[in-house]
Amino acid sequence: MSSVLGEHLGYLALSKRLDLYRAATEKVVRPGGRVVDAGCGTGVLGLLCLQAGAAHVYAIDSTAAIELAREALTRAGWAGKVDFFRASTFQVDLPERVDVIICDHVGHFGFDYGLIDMLADARSRFLKPGGTLIPGRLKLYVGAVESQQCSALAEAWRAPGIPPEFHWVRQHSVNAKHTVNLQRSELLTDPAELCCIDLHVDNPDFYSWAVQLTVQRDGALHGLAGWFDCELARGVWMTNSPQSADRIDRPQAFLPIGEALPVRAGDRIDVTVMARPADPVLAWKLAHPSSGRQFSHSTWQGDILDRERLARGRPEHVPRVSRAAHARTVVLGYCDGRRSVAQIQAAVVRDHPALFPTRDEIVRFVASTLSRDTQ
Repeated sequence: MSSVLGEHLGYLALSKRLDLYRAATEKVVRPGGRVVDAGCGTGVLGLLCLQAGAAHVYAIDSTAAIELAREALTRAGWAGKVDFFRASTFQVDLPERVDVIICDHVGHFGFDYGLIDMLADARSRFLKPGGTLIPGRLKLYVGAVESQQCSALAEAWRAPGIPPEFHWVRQHSVNAKHTVNLQRSELLTDPAELCCIDLHVDNPDFYSWAVQLTVQRDGALHGLAGWFDCELARGVWMTNSPQSADRIDRPQAFLPIGEALPVRAGDRIDVTVMARPADPVLAWKLAHPSSGRQFSHSTWQGDILDRERLARGRPEHVPRVSRAAHARTVVLGYCDGRRSVAQIQAAVVRDHPALFPTRDEIVRFVASTLSRDTQ
């Protein structure tokens, strides 16, 4: 099964998720309404809106999943009521504003799949005054964790069988956000609400949330877990909380600390979580006043840095066109609205035989460029 098929089958199979979205669309979508399904994937949320009475849906997705949406909705007889766009929502212009924008980019920690930035842009450009977002509000929670499965994720690069020459890579895994399916028993503390974000209004570019947690039992703290409550419509909430019997079957986010921290019931844990909605960087700090221990981590520290790419991003850097970009420019220069793919391939091979080391690679590159950058 391809990664696209497997990923989206997983979304469709999440227990309770579609029932909650169906309940939300039945509350929000009015007969004759116009809808944007942002990051639509298979188009199932747009389908729910059509079934609730929507007159038209604009389905937008930048991945091959849009073809699943196109075929599924066409087979179901809805093709005349849907326009499909294979593009990022940030790059699409629509002929009209809509009554509802719906999406499920909630991720595991609520904001970690681009939901806030995507809906802010879509709301400003697509939504009618007084229109509605599904989801409309987002509550984020954090709790301290004692979990062997979480510890194993953080320590994976020092696990038995990993050559010692690679143990240093652990510094990346303890600065990464991991996905886990937590049990309630793995929480050392009651959760604390970090924030409640109203997606219908403008929000800051940078968030910094601080909370205090109280340890409920003696144990070893391995890190933090984060999850969400998401209001799809008034009174319709979707959650992946490990404490909820009504949760959807979606993992939580695990944020490790550098080493296991012994704690006792009653201990206070000071937590700070920082994030920017527009990028994937997440930072977390943890302080344990009883021992004086402090931990500071971020996914920036966990990234495998491309030194050349970092250098190219400096304001003083003078950029030059790369070999691949030059090759794409050459190929696209043959797109005159008359030549076929085969004719362009033949022309590039003839006129630029040194573009790549072999003829086969030139032909492959031309086909790839034309499939990606032309219509």
